[in-house]
Amino acid sequence: MLQMADGMRRLGTESAFEVLARAAKLEAEGQSIINLGIGQPDFKTPEHIVEAAIKALRDGHHGYTPANGILPLREAVAADFEKRNGIAINPDNVVVVPGGKVTMFFSILMFGGPVCGDPVS
Repeated sequence: MLQMADGMRRLGTESAFEVLARAAKLEAEGQSIINLGIGQPDFKTPEHIVEAAIKALRDGHHGYTPANGILPLREAVAADFEKRNGIAINPDNVVVVPGGKVTMFFSILMFGGPVCGDPVS
């Protein structure tokens, strides 16, 4: 029989979506809401971005991208970083992610190892 790990008991719903639903309900009731809970914008996507997305789809850019982000975007981030900070970085050292949870996950992977040279079990 398959036994679930004890940590599975701590899983619940995605609370950010609960906050979003509550904010939407209050807004529907006439309340003025500035919701910072999920990163859901309260404005329409600018037209030039919509057009760029349509063009990209028509040009065949669809489906999954590389896990670290598409190279032209990573190059642009590296160039912007150098322009702003005067420090050149290799685009291969840039990771573009779709949201905050991935960033937290990568941080935990980077910094969540053994402390003070403790051996890995």
